Amino acid sequence: MMTIADAKRIAQKHYDLLQGDDLAKWAETLTMDNRKALTIKGSSSSMWWDEGRGYFEQYGVHYKFNRVGQQSEGYCTLLFTKYNANGSVRGMPVSIDLRKEDDKWKVELASY
Repeated sequence: MMTIADAKRIAQKHYDLLQGDDLAKWAETLTMDNRKALTIKGSSSSMWWDEGRGYFEQYGVHYKFNRVGQQSEGYCTLLFTKYNANGSVRGMPVSIDLRKEDDKWKVELASY
């Protein structure tokens, strides 16, 4: 059984893999529809990668879990605080939505 702690772990992995510049492993955190769309220029998942990598490359941004926003059976919204390389907070918390797909938490919608 996948718990909210498992969802937090997948969401953190999603954000951490941006720093590692590993598109293939990062894509594994996405829902199947988002993975399929990743190769399409201008798709949401393609823009997520570009935006997330851009924040990391330009500002050294990293993310830490803040709180659970919403939770229902098979779906959750988590909020993460975004930090600059020097440790200062950068803007408002960002949300990431996950849903269960084949009994695993996968990223359906992310913000950076």
